[in-house]
Parts: sequence; C-alpha cells; structure tokens
Amino acid sequence: MWVDVIVEDVLKTRPQDRYVINDAKSPSGPIHVGSLRGVVLHDCILRGLAAADRPARFLFGFDDYDPMDSRPVAAPAEFDQYLGMPLSEVPSPAGGRGSFGRYYGLEFIEVWKHVGAHPEVYWTSEMYKSGKFNETIRTALDRAEDLIQIDREISGSQKADRHPVQPVCEHCGRVGTTVVVGWDGHQVEYECRPDKVTWAKGCGHRGKRSPFDGGSKLQYKAEWAAKWRILGVTIEGAGKDHMTKGGSHDVASAMVERIFNHPTPYPIPYEWFLVGGRKMSTSTGIGVPAAELVAILREELARFLMVRPHYRQQINFDPTGETIPNLYDEYDRAAAAFFGELEGKTPAETDLIRDHSRTFYYSRTNGEQPRCIRMRFAKVANLMQMPTVNLFDVAAKEKGAPLTAQDRSELQQRMEDARRWLGSYAPDHYRFQVQSSMPRVELSPMQREFLGQLAAVVAQQEWSGEELHNRIHDLKSQIGLKPKDAFSAIYLAFLGKDSGPQAGWLLASLDRAFVLARLRQASTAGVRGPFDSAQGRPGSEVR
Repeated sequence: MWVDVIVEDVLKTRPQDRYVINDAKSPSGPIHVGSLRGVVLHDCILRGLAAADRPARFLFGFDDYDPMDSRPVAAPAEFDQYLGMPLSEVPSPAGGRGSFGRYYGLEFIEVWKHVGAHPEVYWTSEMYKSGKFNETIRTALDRAEDLIQIDREISGSQKADRHPVQPVCEHCGRVGTTVVVGWDGHQVEYECRPDKVTWAKGCGHRGKRSPFDGGSKLQYKAEWAAKWRILGVTIEGAGKDHMTKGGSHDVASAMVERIFNHPTPYPIPYEWFLVGGRKMSTSTGIGVPAAELVAILREELARFLMVRPHYRQQINFDPTGETIPNLYDEYDRAAAAFFGELEGKTPAETDLIRDHSRTFYYSRTNGEQPRCIRMRFAKVANLMQMPTVNLFDVAAKEKGAPLTAQDRSELQQRMEDARRWLGSYAPDHYRFQVQSSMPRVELSPMQREFLGQLAAVVAQQEWSGEELHNRIHDLKSQIGLKPKDAFSAIYLAFLGKDSGPQAGWLLASLDRAFVLARLRQASTAGVRGPFDSAQGRPGSEVR
C-alpha cells in the first residue's frame, strides 16, 4: 500500500528522532477538494509513522499573509478594493471570523475534522507579526541577488522584479504591488508600483520602513524555503504542478539548502484531484469546495476516495455518474479484507487483499470501525424506493441473525446516503416509479408468455422479495427466455423502461392484486395500455 511504501522509504533514507510533516494553503477563497487530498495524504503519513513508533507532528499552515490576487466568485464586487492586500488584512466576507483568510481557513478546518485529520494549525500572518520570519527575512535581504539568481538558474525566470522580499505599503496596505529598491541593514526602501501586476494597482507610494515584525513578507518560493527552516520540516508533499522540473519546489529546494542551510524535506509529488476533468482552483471558484464533498459523501467514504488510489494517480470525481455506488463497493471490499472476510488463493490475491486491508485502515476517520453487516449501496438505493420494504428486516435476513446496534447504525447511514444520492446525483436509470397504468410498450410473444406464467406464480401465495426473485429466475430458465428479456419485460410492464431494481423485491413490495392485474394485462397480445387500476390514475406514482 502506497502509504506503507512511503513510510518505509522515509525511515530508510531520512532517519530522524522526530519528524515534522507540513502542508499549507493560501486561503484565498473556498478551499477545494484538491487541497483536502493533500491533508489526507500527510495525515496518512503521520499515522504510518505513529504505527512504526516514530514520533511525528503534522502541521498545516494557512498562508494568509499572501496578497489577495483575485476576487472569489462568491465575494461581492466591493472586495476588489482589497486586491493586493494580505488576506489577513481583508475583511471577512461574512461577519464574525476576523479576516478574509481566517474565514476560509476556519471553514477548511471543519472539513478536515470530518475526515479524521487533526493537524496543528499555524497562520503565516501571525508568524510574520511575531517575528518568527525576521531572521530569514534578513538573510533574504542580505543575499537577495543570490536568491534571485537561484530562481533564474532553476526556473529560467528573467523577471526583473523577482526580489525575494515584498514590503507592506504603509500608504495603501498592499503587499502584492511593492518592490524593494534599497536595503541599509535596518530598513528597506520600496516602491508601490501601479503596474507591477495586472490584478492589483499599487498606489505609487515610495518610502522606507522596517521589514521585520510583519513589515514585509517573503516572495512565495523564498517563503516556502524559509518555512522549512523555521519549522524544521522533514516531510512535505505538494501537487505535481509544483513538482515539475524547474518548478517552485525545485527553486525552494535550492534556496533552503544554499541560502538557509536546511535540508529539503522528503518530497511527495501527488496528482491532481479533478471534478469532471477540471483542475481545482481556490480563488476562481472552479470545482467543488471541500465542504461540499463531505456533504455529498459520508466521512469515511470521502477519506477512502483520497486514500484508495496511488498518490501519483489522478482522481477524477463525478458525483453524478456511477462513482458513488462503485466507491461504496470498493469500500466494502476493503472492509471485508480488513476484517479477515476474504481469502486469497494465490500470492497475488493475498497481496491484493492485504493492500485492501491497509487502505481501509488508513481510511478510518475516528479510531476503530466496527465489524458489521454492510448491505450493498445500490441495493439499499433500490429497496428504499419500494413502498413496503423494511430494510432492517431485509438486512437481518441477509445476515441470518438479529441486527446489532452497529449493524443498524451502518444501515441507517447508507439509507441517508442513498436518499441524498437519489435526490441529487443518481443517473436516471437508478430512479424509478411504478406506473399506475399500463405503459405503452412493445413486448415479444415470449415475454408475454413469461409474464402470464409469472402471474400464475404470484397467485399461488404471498412471496418474500428474495423468494419471488428466485422463482423469476427459475421461470425464465424453464421457458428458455434470456435473463435480459425476462427482467426487461417486468420493468417495461411496471416502470415503463427496460431496467430497474431487483424484480422480486419490486413485485413483492406492491399490492398483490395490482401486480396480478398488471401481469395478466401485459401478457395479453396486442394490449399496450392504458390500464386503469384501483391503485391510482394513469401516470400517478404507486407508493
């Protein structure tokens, strides 16, 4: 399993008495699920090191001293006046959370708590204002040309204004529009240029100020390197866009080793998290916010979504397709492996089961998960739409024993998930309603014969869903009808479409007289509806 492989390599190549794992994000808007993948990845490494009895800390930083470089879609137009100012100095888009950066940072904290991550939080604005960056700022100013040369050497950038330090303008409060033009060992001389960037306009002020205690911030790449030194970071992953050859990680790595005298942390380059093929972007409002993901998926499933694929494998999440039922099926296989319910017949199968088991282990959100019956999600979604089915009774029969409190809790969770999925994300073929009148459909002679004989079976006695489903299988074999043709005949007669839930459960959930009348009419040659039943008017839904 990829987490175990990374942890083993860390212990082998970077032996330490204590590890410091770091992750960070600029809280420039609603933080999207791509950033949540990073949190889960680093939290898994923390758990792996803890399992190996190696002390470790997991830090997460909100880079809220970064300038506001665009206005999020959700923010009103009046926020344009703050472009270029540190996010920590921009008002909150909603009252009560201090600043713009703090508002979105606190929102993200609540999300990662749901998926069982609990890193120690720091805010770079506080680090700057408390003087924790002072030493590295002085170094960056004293060796500015060296840092600029490293950036040019590694990235190929030739921009003239790539000074590693950005003062906060005392006149307009912007940091994204300033350039250092002088340094005397105590104060920086700077200009706030109207044309430095396209997304903000500097005020034109020129002045001198101390760069320390929040008077300036380091340019992004230099800041990344400085944080590694200040926090003593030993492990930090990043998205693949940062990890490309000549990219920001390569630049920061050279800066931290050659200027700040600290080794580059163990790197973990991970792939993007996409929604419908689109890369996440925090400030532009493209994609799914992390908060929305945990509203769509239960906590364990959201974490499993991040843990299951290899970290170098792209995740493309589409809640409107087959993703959620398939994800649940994979989650259940991993649970079965973890609880020893699967047995491999070959070494390859044994290795795969072990991998599934470890995936489930790292997907747990809060301690041990109980061993319980896990009814297939697609089955839950289907049976919930049948008016008289009691899912708890079905689960008890499937288990062959009374349900425990853990069984009931798990089933209740799946019912809630299925109800939400059916209401918002399920493809049409998962949704169905029983037609109260005979749909206008074409049935073959063999399909009509099958439905006529099925009516005779239904008339024999009251059937359970499972019993009737088995009898349907027996009947279609007896008359030589293909499974697809047999079941589509039932679905066409009752639902008006050629697919649907488990047919036995469907018919057993309906009024028996209604089922008999519909089957007999559907078996009559040349009759294609409408059929008025006592169950309702044509076109109404039978429940």
